Amino acid sequence: MGLGVLEDTHLEHVPGTALLTDVISPDHHHHHGVLDTSLLKHDKGNNSDVLLVPQPSNSPNDPLNWPLWKKDLMLFLICIDTAVVGAWGPMISPGYVLMTEQFHMSYNSLNGGLGWGIFVIGVSCFFTQSMAVIWGRRPIFLLGNLLLFISSTWGYFAHSYSSLLASRLIGCIGMSPFEVLVTTTIADIYFVHQRGVRLAAWGLCLSIGVGGGIMISGYIIQDLGWNWTYGICACFFGVWTLVLFLFCPETAYRRDFLLNTDLGTDDRAAELIHGTEEKPTTTSNVETVERADTNLSSTETRKSWVSELRVFHGRVSDDSFFKVLARPLMMLIFPQVLFSFIAYGMTTSWLIVVGSVLAQIFSAPPYNFTASGVGLVSISTIVGSLIGAFTSGPSADWVVKMMSRRNNGVYEPEFRLVLIVVTLVIGGMSFFGFGWSIQNRDPWIGPVIFYGLQYFAVGFINISVYGYLTDCHRDKAPEAFAAINLRNIYSFGMNYFISSWIDSQGPKEVFCIIGGIHVFICLTAIPMYIFGKRCRSWTSRVEIFQKVMRA
Repeated sequence: MGLGVLEDTHLEHVPGTALLTDVISPDHHHHHGVLDTSLLKHDKGNNSDVLLVPQPSNSPNDPLNWPLWKKDLMLFLICIDTAVVGAWGPMISPGYVLMTEQFHMSYNSLNGGLGWGIFVIGVSCFFTQSMAVIWGRRPIFLLGNLLLFISSTWGYFAHSYSSLLASRLIGCIGMSPFEVLVTTTIADIYFVHQRGVRLAAWGLCLSIGVGGGIMISGYIIQDLGWNWTYGICACFFGVWTLVLFLFCPETAYRRDFLLNTDLGTDDRAAELIHGTEEKPTTTSNVETVERADTNLSSTETRKSWVSELRVFHGRVSDDSFFKVLARPLMMLIFPQVLFSFIAYGMTTSWLIVVGSVLAQIFSAPPYNFTASGVGLVSISTIVGSLIGAFTSGPSADWVVKMMSRRNNGVYEPEFRLVLIVVTLVIGGMSFFGFGWSIQNRDPWIGPVIFYGLQYFAVGFINISVYGYLTDCHRDKAPEAFAAINLRNIYSFGMNYFISSWIDSQGPKEVFCIIGGIHVFICLTAIPMYIFGKRCRSWTSRVEIFQKVMRA
C-alpha cells in the first residue's frame, strides 16, 4: 500500500503511475533500486532527483523541449484571455434588475433564459474538443476568440432580449475551448511536477475574471449601460485574436509511445533504460533538460517562428472525428472520470448559481445595493481566489513531490486528491455561513466574506481534479474534460429554478442543502484515493473500457 493507495496485482504498470523521483549517490549517479535511472532525463537544481514525466523526445519541435519562458509566456497570454472569457458570461448579472424593467420580464425568466448559454457551452465542448484532438489546439483557440469577438460586437448593438440571447449563444460556443483545452495545453507542454502551479494560475485567472468582471461591469452598467460591457469585450477579443495568432503555437505533438512513461500497462521507464544500455551513449548531464539523452533520436529541424504561425499543421490524430465526438459520453463510465465530473462539476456549479442571484439578494432589503454595489460584492471572490491560487498551486506540486519521495519515488495520481480536505472544511463552512447570514439579515460583510471563502475553497478541489484527471488520462485529456464539463448542463438546470427556490424556502435552507451536498461530494474523495489505482488498473484491463479508449 503506497501511503494509503491500495496496490494493484494485475498489471506490470498501471496507467497514471510513474517513477517521479530517484536517489542520487555521492558520485552524482541516479538510481532507483537496481535500476540505473541516470540514463533518463531529469529536472535541474533542487529538483535534480525528479524524473521528467513524460520523457521529452530529442526533437527541438517537441513542446516539452520548448524553453520555459516560451511555455510560460504562452500560458500567460491564454490565462489573460481566460480571465476575460470568465468575465464575459456573468458580467451583465449586476444589471439584471435594470434589464427586467427594460425587457418587461421577471428576474427568474431573465436569469433562466440567458442561462441557455450555459447549456450551449456544455454541448459545444464536445465539438471543440473533438476538433482539437483531430486538428490541434491552435485553430480552435483562434476560432473561439473570433466567435467571442463577433458575439460581443453583436451584443453591443443588441436592444432586445431575443437579440441579446442569440448573441450570447454564439459567444458561449466561443467560450467552450477555454473550458476544455487549457488543461490539455498544460498537459501538452509541462511535466507532471510542474502542472500544479500552472493549473492554479489558470484557475486563478478564471476566478478573477468572474469576480473582477462582475465588479467592473457593475460600474459600466450603472454609468454607460449594459451594452457597453459587450463593446469593451469586443475590443479586447479583436486584439487578443491577433495576440494568440502571433504568440501561441500548436502544442499537440506526436512523440514515440515509449516516452510516455506515465501511460500504458508496461514499464516504459525500464524499457527506455534497457534500450539505452544496449547502445553506446554519452554521459547525461542532469543539470539541463536539453543536454540529456535518450535512445530515441530525431532528424527534425527546428521550425521557424514564421512556420509556427500556420493555423493548421495537418491532422494530429488519425482517429475518426465522430468517434472522438462520442468518446466523452462513453468515458463517463470510467470511475475516475465520473468522480471528477461529480467533484468538479457540482462544486463549480454552485459558484455559477450563487453569482446569478447576487443581484436578487443584495438589491433587496436590508442591503439595497445599486448595480455597482452588487458588482463590488465580487471583490471578496478576487481576494479568495488570489489567496487560494497562491497556496493551492505551490502546495499541489509540493505534495506530489513529497509524497512521491516517501513512496519510494513512485508517483500516484491519487496524491492530487489530498488537498480536497481544504475544500471539505472551508467550503462546507462557507455555504452554510452564506445562507445563514443572509437569512438572519446580518451586516453585508458577513455574507460577502463567506462568498469569498467559497472561491478560496473550490480552488483547491479544482486543482486537485484537474491534476488527477490529467494524470489518469493524459492521452485522452480533451475528451475527459469535455465529459466533466457536462456540468454546464447541470448549472443550466440549477439556474432555471434557483431564484424561485430562494424566494419560496429562504436562503438558509437552500444554501444549507447545497453545503450538505458539497460536503458529501468532498468525502467521496476518500474511497477514490484508496481504490483509485485499482480502478485505473481495472479500466485498463476490462474490454469495454478499452473499446471506449479505442473508439
